[in-house]
Amino acid sequence: TVTFPSTRPNIKLSRLRDIGWTYWDPIGLLTDKHLADDKKNFDNEYDTYLMQAAGMIWRNTPQYDVVAYLVDIERNYISMPDRGSDAAKITVVKIQNYLKTLLVAPTRGESVELRLLS
Repeated sequence: TVTFPSTRPNIKLSRLRDIGWTYWDPIGLLTDKHLADDKKNFDNEYDTYLMQAAGMIWRNTPQYDVVAYLVDIERNYISMPDRGSDAAKITVVKIQNYLKTLLVAPTRGESVELRLLS
């Protein structure tokens, strides 16, 4: 099992936003055509939650805990109807896959595979 190093890499917020808007969007802002056309006014809506999820993954938090975090945000902070954990789970996997691209074995320059505990 490979674990992430203690120092965080430079995580691109734009990548986290792409993942969040594509797979999570618990408020459904992009489903409203008028709002979607003006996304620049709310493109940071989920930044805090996505950065927290990425940090949890980087600290090797079990996948189910990161999913539970996003579901908790949906239910208790955003107060949206329960969408289940599918969108949250897909989002966590996509963030994990992105973070894996930031890992490089220091001696050979090869990508390192990360496994989340689930």
